This record gives sequence, C-alpha cells and structure tokens, in this order.
Amino acid sequence: MQRIVMPLGMALLIALGGCSQETDQAVDKPSEEITVWAWNLEAEYLKDIVPAFEEKYPDIKVNVLKLSADQVYQRLTTGLAAGIESQLPDLVQVENQRIDLYMDRFRESFVDLSEMGFDEHRDKFVEGKIAPLMNEDDGVMAFPRDIGPMAVFYRADLFEEAGIDPADIKTWNDYVEAGVTMREQTGTLMTGIQLNHDTSFYRAMLQQHELFYFDLEGNVAANTEAAHRSMEMLKKMDDAGILLHAATAEEINAAIKNDAVASVISGSWQKGIIEAQMPEQEGLWRVMKMPAFVEDGLTAANDGGSNLAITSVSSNKEAAYLFGEFASVDVENQLYGAMEYGAYPALIDAIERPELDEGIPFYGGQKIFSIFAEEAVDLPVVNFTSDFLRARETYNDAIGRVVLQDVPVEEALETAANRLEASTGRGASNE
Repeated sequence: MQRIVMPLGMALLIALGGCSQETDQAVDKPSEEITVWAWNLEAEYLKDIVPAFEEKYPDIKVNVLKLSADQVYQRLTTGLAAGIESQLPDLVQVENQRIDLYMDRFRESFVDLSEMGFDEHRDKFVEGKIAPLMNEDDGVMAFPRDIGPMAVFYRADLFEEAGIDPADIKTWNDYVEAGVTMREQTGTLMTGIQLNHDTSFYRAMLQQHELFYFDLEGNVAANTEAAHRSMEMLKKMDDAGILLHAATAEEINAAIKNDAVASVISGSWQKGIIEAQMPEQEGLWRVMKMPAFVEDGLTAANDGGSNLAITSVSSNKEAAYLFGEFASVDVENQLYGAMEYGAYPALIDAIERPELDEGIPFYGGQKIFSIFAEEAVDLPVVNFTSDFLRARETYNDAIGRVVLQDVPVEEALETAANRLEASTGRGASNE
C-alpha cells in the first residue's frame, strides 16, 4: 500500500504533541531505541504518530517495521520459541484472537501491562475489546488499539442502477433477494467469499447469535443452532448465485475495483482499503448496517482490530510502554487512526468525539462513523480460546465442503464438531 500524505489534521496532532495527561505523569523520560512490528494500515498509523511521540520524548527513537501479518506471526512465534532477544521487537501487533494462543503456548511471553500501571485506563475501552485481553489474574496483556465493527460497504451507483433501496435491506433474506436483483439487472455479484483462508462474515453471523466458534465456556459450538442457521444462510447466498468465489482478500478487492462486486461485508478498516486502492470511486460508496437474521435483530459483529503487546524479552520495556500508551490511550491519536485509516477506536472518549459524527466526502457526505458507533456499543463478547486458528481452519473446511462440494450443512458441521472436540479435548456446547 502506498504511503498516504500526512493531512492537515495530522500536522495539528504533531503540533500538539499528541499530549495525554497520563503519559505526562509517567516516570522520568528514558533514553531508548525501540522496535515495533506491525502490518498493513496499523503500521502506517504507527509510523504517522512517531514524529509526535519523538517530539514529546526526544530521547526515545521508534523504529516501525512494516511486515505482512503472516511474517509478524511467523517471526514472533519463532523468536518466542527460541527465546532469543535479538529476534524479537519491543512491541508487536497482535490481534485479539491470537492473544489466548500465545498465552497458552508462551505464558511469560508478553508483559502484564497492569503491573506497569495500565489498570487506570482499563475502563476507558469498550468491553468487547478489553475482555479478550485479560489473563487469568485479571491483568491486561496488550494495549487495546482499534476494533472492527462490521457493516456493509456498498456501491450506491450500482444499487441505484439495479433499482435497490438499501433501506429495504433489514434481514439476510432481504440481502439475498437484493443480490439476485443486482445480478439480474446489472450482471454484478453482490459480494465475495474468501474460501481458502477466512470467511469473516460467517463469523459475523455467529456473533449475531452472541456465539462464536466456541461458547463463553470454551466449548465447541459447531453443533449449535447458531452455527447451523448461519451456515444455512451462507449456503442460501451461494445457491442464489450472488457470491464471487475468491481465493484471497486481494482477489475480492480487485473485483470490487473492477465493478464485478457491488458490496463488501467487512470491518470498519475496509474504509482505508477502499480509499487507498479505489480513489477513482470517490463519492460512489456508502455504508449500511449488516442485515440481521430477523427484523430488529442484532446487527453488530466485530472483525479484526489491533493491539500492541510488549515482549517480555524487551530490554526497553519502559519506553515501549510509553509508546504503546501513546498509541492506544491518546484520544487525538485514536481519532486520527479512525479518520485516516478506518481503524475505529476502542477508546470510549474517542468514539464520543464530534469529529466522528461528520460526513465523509469519499462516501458522498454520509456520516459513516455514526453507523460504526452504534454497532461498537453492541459488540458481543466472545471467547477466542487458544484454539482459534485450529477452529478457523476447521470451520473454513466445512464452509468449503458446503459451498464447493454441496455437502449437507448438518454433515459438514457434525464433522467439524467431531474434529475440533477430538483435536482440542474440548466438550460440545449446550447453547
């Protein structure tokens, strides 16, 4: 992704020094050099706030290394297993769903931020964000950065051409019917599905039932009514011929850019991707809430969102703490990340800022952040568990069998349940 030129708002942020009352009250300013590993839009955000941080702490130098997500996790896991300090950064981007995995395999791998004073900030973040970051001792294991409240990003011009009023789309059944109309009237598919890696809007459907791959007790939820109902809806979408089958997210984004797909179901961070990769489509995009399973049902779900964790082997923990706090707790920084990259803040004070209630020109002046704000307060709390990756692969295999091989939903999910229960030693959910 190309580097985005720093806007006026960022210049003001730097002029103000991104000041936060909390960091002003920290101990004597250390003299250190720290390294941060991050990917995609989060890496760009962190690079952008470095000048303001280094102005505030001139004796600390911050190096942000932008890698792919796979590279970050591969290097982190290898370095933790080896226990070699030189192979690890001071701060590293980790998603909520990966925290439990690292806590299970490397219990001492990350610093407990509560022991460094972060408890004073705990109640400043939405519950759906902070809860997965807690360890068994009620300590916070990573700085909460952003969340990914999900919505439907759609092309208003294609909807108008097809004669579809987005206000009429209340349920998933409505979305399917609109997708059929879209295909028949324009030849454009309604949305894309990534089949070989991560079908995020299936997880969204589970969350709309206040469930996930596992229930809150950590039991396998593959044989629950929610899992079956969600998979049946996904199959209905595919049977209706409204889904683009894709291997990667990049393939879906290319289809969106080429007018082959009319909408994308994604987290708020999709804003930054659309604006960076499809600047010629400015003014054509709009956002609406995700459909629910029943009218007036739960529409909220979360996809992604970053955290920053301090590695236990870091020799610069104090400096790393100051930068992590600066990136997560400072309201101006969180606001900037939202406006520039769509990284919707988990920080409540930032969510309530009036700037997030303004119209966005790229989206025809629509107040898209108001939609994300409504969804953010309703995000369900889920249990990712340390077996998230195994579960994701197992569920995605079930989706592939249903969509590509026409295996009955009941059979695919029964197989998924048996595999997960056997491989993890977890019981079946009673939900």
